[in-house]
Amino acid sequence: MKTRIKELRQERNYTQELLAVKVGANQTALSRIECGLAIPDADLIVKLSSAFHVSADYILCLSDQRLLNDNTDGKNTNIPPWFQTQLSLLQRLNPNQRIHLQHFLESIEGIY
Repeated sequence: MKTRIKELRQERNYTQELLAVKVGANQTALSRIECGLAIPDADLIVKLSSAFHVSADYILCLSDQRLLNDNTDGKNTNIPPWFQTQLSLLQRLNPNQRIHLQHFLESIEGIY
């Protein structure tokens, strides 16, 4: 779990301090979690899951799938078509482009 949280944080170029602000946690607590010295409580796992847009199972290393999928054909019918189009475009971006897009979205949301 410690590796997943650190990997997700670094993918987004977040410092521990920034992530702590985003999830309402203490930077020292996040550091201890990333070092394997502490285990996040359920509330923090939910907040991390939301901040990183991944499933709690992914953070807990119970799954290698970042997002939950409700059915076996690989398509989630609960997702509106316009969102599926956006997701398809997002998946074509390289990691650097994704980071820039994430920062842009957070800046217009007033978070970054």
